[in-house]
Amino acid sequence: MRMKDLVEATGMPRTAIHHYQREGLLPVAVKTAANAAVYGPEHVERLGLIRALRGNEMGPLPLGGVRQILDMVDRGIEPEVAAALHALPRGVGAAESDASAKIERTLSDVARGAGLSLSVARDLHKSGLLVGRTGEGEARVFDEADAIAAGLIADLLGGEGVRPADLDPIAELMGELVRYERALTGLAIAGLDSEQAAERRHVMYQGLHALHTYLYSRTLPEETRA
Repeated sequence: MRMKDLVEATGMPRTAIHHYQREGLLPVAVKTAANAAVYGPEHVERLGLIRALRGNEMGPLPLGGVRQILDMVDRGIEPEVAAALHALPRGVGAAESDASAKIERTLSDVARGAGLSLSVARDLHKSGLLVGRTGEGEARVFDEADAIAAGLIADLLGGEGVRPADLDPIAELMGELVRYERALTGLAIAGLDSEQAAERRHVMYQGLHALHTYLYSRTLPEETRA
């Protein structure tokens, strides 16, 4: 598609698209002439994510924050997870400055970085609290998202009163929630063509994510709200 088609597909002004190109936030377009290029679905997808991060859907975020999240997305972390990690108090600044953040990690690496014993990390992985993702040959690999989650879990276990097993119900309840919301989304996209289904699925998951945040904040006791 040409620039005018990209503008129409995204609803984003030409000037904004050129700005994000200059900032290196978009995939490189295929040049067809000195002042012409061809764009693809990956540009539409990336601009949609930038719009969500810059607006109220997942943001609003300054350009620097958008760049950090897109860097994580390009390393295979889901956009919603990347945005959530960026919003955490401990942030991702240290990891972003470390070249090793781009390298896949073992569970032992994750445990050592968080100050957890390997046996505790194995229990957390078995219970679904340190998830990882599938690598080559179905082996489980871990990345920056898992390393940050392990650090958060280590903080939760920092006192004397909380044991790793006490966190197991969180993973169980989250699994139940995800299964229900997948089924709910399946009902929402039934009968739609593939393009409509993809758009509706995105709307459903974004809306459910926002609903989680709202309900969690309103359910917390007053004294815990900052």
